[in-house]
Amino acid sequence: MTTPEITVRKLFCTPLLISHLDGAADMNHALLAHFLAQPAQEPGRRHSNLGGWQSDDNLQTLALPAAQSLCRMVTAVVDAATAVHVPGGLIEAALAWRMNAWVNINSSGASNAVHGHAGAFWSAIYYVDDGGAGPACGGELFFYDPRGLLPAMHDPLLRFRIEGCVTAGYTEKITPEAGMLLVFPSWLLHSVDPFFGTRPRVSVAFNFGTPAG
Repeated sequence: MTTPEITVRKLFCTPLLISHLDGAADMNHALLAHFLAQPAQEPGRRHSNLGGWQSDDNLQTLALPAAQSLCRMVTAVVDAATAVHVPGGLIEAALAWRMNAWVNINSSGASNAVHGHAGAFWSAIYYVDDGGAGPACGGELFFYDPRGLLPAMHDPLLRFRIEGCVTAGYTEKITPEAGMLLVFPSWLLHSVDPFFGTRPRVSVAFNFGTPAG
């Protein structure tokens, strides 16, 4: 029996933007020089991080050229992926984002519990140093299907035989790389497995929301 022509339309997609930033090596060197000494000087914050160190969420205000360059580049990616819905379609968004950003330094054994970023539209993670990523290092980033287990409830062995839909009801795994930028909706739950690298893993997290009022 001949299979009829099939058009696949993926409904309600969840975007994950992946990019590698230009000039990452020099920028990363400057960020590491500034932040690696701070855990010995400041206690840091505790939110989703289990172990490790987290800075105040004011990186965007620092008079540090590398930090300002990173904020500009991440904002450009967010701008390119955002539109405003008006009668007749979508138009490019030119928004004055309310941004906050902070540094995470995960030493050996540190991880991040499952969490989302309430109060923002886009969130992002930029990896300054992956800490020597490899199969034995762990520390993978996991994104969770926002529908939970629903797509897998009927029969956990069944999968949608459609590109991009195989993990419906489960998780997607990302292995960090230095210079990698990930941008995703702030409501998308994510976590980080315990990390056991040869040096600390350093990342910068961002939230982008619209100004209040």
